[in-house]
Amino acid sequence: MKKQTALFLCVLLSFIPALLKAQDSHYWTSNFSPAGFLTPGAAVANTRDSGIVYLNPAVMAWSDKTATSISSNVYRFDHFRAKNGVANGKDLVANSTRIIPQLISKTFKLNKEDPLTIGFALIQNPLMDLKTSQRLDKRANVLDDSYSPGSEVYVGQYDSEAQVTETYAQISVGKRISRKLAAGITLEGTLRNASVSQSMTSRALYNTPNDPDNIFPPVAGNQVITKTDYTYAGVRLKFGIAYDSGRHHWGLLLSSPLAKLYSRGTFIGDINLSNLIDPESKAVSDLLASTRQTSLRAKWKMPLSLAGGYAYDYGKGQIYLSAEYFAAVNSYTILKPDESSFVKTGNGSKLPVTGELNLRDGRKSILNVGIGYSREINQIFTLMSSFRTDFNYLDQKSDETGHVALWDNYHVQIGGNFKRRKFNLRAGLLLSYGRNNNYPQPVNFDNATDKNQLTGETLTVPAKYFSTGLLLSYIHNF
Repeated sequence: MKKQTALFLCVLLSFIPALLKAQDSHYWTSNFSPAGFLTPGAAVANTRDSGIVYLNPAVMAWSDKTATSISSNVYRFDHFRAKNGVANGKDLVANSTRIIPQLISKTFKLNKEDPLTIGFALIQNPLMDLKTSQRLDKRANVLDDSYSPGSEVYVGQYDSEAQVTETYAQISVGKRISRKLAAGITLEGTLRNASVSQSMTSRALYNTPNDPDNIFPPVAGNQVITKTDYTYAGVRLKFGIAYDSGRHHWGLLLSSPLAKLYSRGTFIGDINLSNLIDPESKAVSDLLASTRQTSLRAKWKMPLSLAGGYAYDYGKGQIYLSAEYFAAVNSYTILKPDESSFVKTGNGSKLPVTGELNLRDGRKSILNVGIGYSREINQIFTLMSSFRTDFNYLDQKSDETGHVALWDNYHVQIGGNFKRRKFNLRAGLLLSYGRNNNYPQPVNFDNATDKNQLTGETLTVPAKYFSTGLLLSYIHNF
């Protein structure tokens, strides 16, 4: 009997990682990337910006203005669809809208004779906001005919919610070293909040032909519920240089790994297995595994990265190229619950678990690239556009089960800047697209049976992601 319980336990816990999905898996999701050409200051090299530069602190030194900027996504719509996500004809669909101020920044200069530019910025980066659910009702031969002959009434249901947001606070200093060369340093604090809750319920009603008057027959069921929340605060340094020579502009930005300041996490897990009979041994299994743990330590890593940019002026136009290399990160545990008291059996004993509850992350090295184009139409309006890659950084052989966004993203921005003596107003349209033809199902209700504990045997399905939004930035020059 203990062997049978252990077997059921292994199968069930192998299903847990599919539910522990809370992470974004891209670096350039934010508009404030080295290729965010529409966003004031988001570039690494000089882009004829209006005075707000926070990504590469060295470029601040080229501006003689004191300025304040407020940027936001006035409206953003995200759409995700996994075709046949939990069963044939049962897609997983998530739609979300957001209206969030994303950047408040200010720059000013000290010492007019040998100026030192200082900048402050507060940036909010909403990485993920996903809510989806699906349900399947059917009659199918889910339970073995030896104890429930014929097709049973079956119900499967899946629900998922995930939210990930990062907030950055920056203080930057930039200074001209010579007429053509400038350098700068940024101290950046990061606050990451991630929350995910997911549940799977799979049930089948016994057929009882020997007792036709039984109006309350046994119910074979499997319910798995997980919820994780964690907050992580860290700090890192960014070192930048910028070189200007006539029409040519270069910039480099080195970002250090993230150092931990504070972390706190919560994990809730519950498995309820009832009235499931193994077709071979005929053993009946009822299992309860439940825990709620608070004040857990969490980890979140950002790798060493090196970004470079080049801009070339030609007449009233400018072409901008950028790239950023991110180093690999070895697989590590983000959140590690105590598993010793998670699984409970009928005699009160505890069964060991081997790390199945851990939320993990691991990354391969990647290179993102971007291109931007701007042209001054007249003294008032400048046309601006950019395109950038946003590759998935996951080591999919070992760590893809801990994430949702298992695809490469491509981002396009188009808009313009309206210039006045005291202010600049910048507006643009943002478009993003991603696709994965081999997206793993979290559960498959089509082939759920008592042999697989009603969880089904998952397949890969096509999934796609689309996002659009309006960006608005106001820059006031003093």
